[in-house]
Amino acid sequence: MGNSQKGKDTSNKKGGIKNTFCLLSTVCCLLILAGCATTSDIDNLRNNVTGLQVESINQKKEIAQIKTELSNISKDITTLKEYSLIAMKESQSSILTQTSDLSKDLQTLKGRFDENKYFMDKTIKDLLSERELQQAKIAGLENELKELKSKISSQSAEKKESSTVQEGHKDAEAAQPEAKDQKAADTTDPQKLYDDAQIDFKEKRYAEARQKFEKFSKDFPKHALAPNSYFWLGESYYADKKYEDAILAYEAFLKKYPNHDKTKGAMLKQAFAFVEMGDKKTGKVLLEKVMEKYPNSREADLAEKKIAELLSKNNTGKSSTKKKKK
Repeated sequence: MGNSQKGKDTSNKKGGIKNTFCLLSTVCCLLILAGCATTSDIDNLRNNVTGLQVESINQKKEIAQIKTELSNISKDITTLKEYSLIAMKESQSSILTQTSDLSKDLQTLKGRFDENKYFMDKTIKDLLSERELQQAKIAGLENELKELKSKISSQSAEKKESSTVQEGHKDAEAAQPEAKDQKAADTTDPQKLYDDAQIDFKEKRYAEARQKFEKFSKDFPKHALAPNSYFWLGESYYADKKYEDAILAYEAFLKKYPNHDKTKGAMLKQAFAFVEMGDKKTGKVLLEKVMEKYPNSREADLAEKKIAELLSKNNTGKSSTKKKKK
């Protein structure tokens, strides 16, 4: 807009000068022809023509200068256009490169995500399968445990019957101390009876301790120490290395007092009894139950150590077997 306006002003100035010069020339000619013009008029006219010529020259210089400025402005505009186009192209190229890089990164992340998802799903499926397998094994072991307990109970009943017959044939001298012990146990003071049983246990008179613990549990079933008497009955069998009877005694305690403080101890010693009998498989299952049910207890720590001991012995046995085969 500015350049076009300057061009219009320049053309208007040129046209005005030409028209004025032509008018003066015409007037001069007319005056000469008419013979009316004086010398002063002619001088004035010449001066005016000279002034117009000087003004024309100055205007030409201004026009040339304006043209030069217009040319420079045009060059600047062209340069700016070229610079803008280069900058736009570089910006577009940079944006395209960044977009391409982001697209590649996105594809890489998607591939990693799909890979991780596949492995996670596979791991979860494997864990579920392993869990089902372990549950099936535990169910089978529990069934075996029930069958074993029923066998042990029947064997225990047979042993008790045979021991009753043998006791009937003992001589009188053996019967007299037993009668004295029986009289000592036949006390009406529950605390004294319990304390006597504990003393017998500590002094390793396990048979006498069992008699007193059994009497206590029968005569005082609602006493606060009744659960303890059931537990120590199992302990007396275990200490006397009568592991089958110990298992049955611990089982009676666990069924009668499942929430007692000594429950975890009874479960642990029952597992130990199975191990001592040679049934390490059942013992290991019970040890794992102790760890699962009482994870932060002393009994859980002992169960974990026992399992480690069993595994160590098992590995040692396998290695020795392999050496013999070689």
